[in-house]
Amino acid sequence: MDVSNLKWTLAACRVNKNLTQEEAAEKLHMSPATLTNHERGKVNPSYVQLLAYANLYEVPVEIIDVETRD
Repeated sequence: MDVSNLKWTLAACRVNKNLTQEEAAEKLHMSPATLTNHERGKVNPSYVQLLAYANLYEVPVEIIDVETRD
């Protein structure tokens, strides 16, 4: 198994940092609804938001899976 291509969802990254949605949203200066929409794939985060997620969750931006889901 090639682990170099593994992606983590935003929710998995947040849970790995032991943060609730409310805590993460507050630290990211966004509404919990926005964070939820990003985690559920309803809306893709902007690149600036993606960088903020990576910084908060202490993960490389490249491993975050942000493809929009139906």
